[in-house]
Amino acid sequence: MKRFFIITISIILGLLVSSCIKKPFENPVENLPPETYCFIAHVDTVDTVPAKVTLYWMGNDPDGEVVGFYYAIDGKDTTFTTRTSETFTFNVPSGDTFASHTFEVWAVDNEGMQDPTPAKVTIPVRNTPPVAFFILDKLPPDTTLPVATFYFGATDIDGDQSIVGFLYRLDYEPDTVMHFVTVDSASVFLTNLHEGERTIYLWAIDESYALSDTASHTWFVKPKVGDILLIDDANDPQADLFYLNFLEGYYSGNYTVYRVENGLPYSSLDVDYMINGLGFNLIIWYTADQSEHFSPTLPSFTRYIDNGKKLILISPQVLDVLLNPAFTPSPFAKNYLGVDSVIAWNKLLLRNEKLYPAETGYDTLSCGLPIISRFDGFSPNSNSKILYTLPTISSRWSGNPPVIIAYPSSTPKVIFSSIQYHALNGLGNAYDVLYRIIREELDYAENR
Repeated sequence: MKRFFIITISIILGLLVSSCIKKPFENPVENLPPETYCFIAHVDTVDTVPAKVTLYWMGNDPDGEVVGFYYAIDGKDTTFTTRTSETFTFNVPSGDTFASHTFEVWAVDNEGMQDPTPAKVTIPVRNTPPVAFFILDKLPPDTTLPVATFYFGATDIDGDQSIVGFLYRLDYEPDTVMHFVTVDSASVFLTNLHEGERTIYLWAIDESYALSDTASHTWFVKPKVGDILLIDDANDPQADLFYLNFLEGYYSGNYTVYRVENGLPYSSLDVDYMINGLGFNLIIWYTADQSEHFSPTLPSFTRYIDNGKKLILISPQVLDVLLNPAFTPSPFAKNYLGVDSVIAWNKLLLRNEKLYPAETGYDTLSCGLPIISRFDGFSPNSNSKILYTLPTISSRWSGNPPVIIAYPSSTPKVIFSSIQYHALNGLGNAYDVLYRIIREELDYAENR
């Protein structure tokens, strides 16, 4: 009986095991889709948002994990991402100030199942006007001749790519006048400016025709007067007074003064127009002992001299730049100033020491200051006409190096002085000598 009972139990267990193996569950648990949530900051507290918007989203999967998201804007261009936020720029149609966009996002779980009910947010977008400004480090000087270049900039929180250009107007133009400049140009080169205090007004404009607030810049325009341009590149009161007295005494009403002060205009167009576009036939440029702004203008002066115009350059510093032995010599020194090389660097002359003329008919010049320093004696090329040389002082230099020449010798267009000419009036004759050089060497006749 006991044996029968054990056999019976064994048969029953075997049948149960067999039943478990051969008959799986007919209703397994299905993978549940994830849920997605999306929001935009402040959209519930304002009527509209800027075109540049940050959206946030998240997902939850009840039986697994979220591995990413798909999103689409206005039902187009579905994109996959693993991020949970992103900044988008939503366009406002050209000419409009408002637009509404739809953003949908749906999560994907680790088994590839997507949320069948995407999170959706409607984005009411307004077009925000751009902000216009002048590029400060490119502004022209506070005082200019009748030429100035301005460089424009703008930003737009809707995206700088929405900016299409700029409008500008000068203060003496009617309010109805506005000039358009493309965003690629972003600058304007102005000539024939009216003299006096001037203001330029600027606006940026975007693709929806929204205008920025007005930006403005005010400066002073000096008129072009006469046929001679005096360029003060020294900011030396003694030199300034000497050259102003000279021009007022010999060429009154026929000259314009431009002061370099803190540097030339940023734009090379402005510099070239001052030299070649305003019609000056004689330019007198004098520099400081240890600085000069002449060398950056060589291309403009090359054209100026080639066109037959006349230049007087008085600079104890320029040869240190053009013929500095540490750099490649500039051909301008030889081809336009008539200087081959420097043979006496950074020399000095004391009160009452003389410069002697190399041409008959010229008076001796004398140092009228306690000291003249940091000038160079040089060797002129064969086509130069030597006007003045240093005296014989063997303790300071060898021989009698020239310091003032005319070039070329046959029909001079350039007078070059490597010594501070205003300091050579110890005998009171420097004005007369300079006038004679201009009249006889340069053959300059006033064009009033």
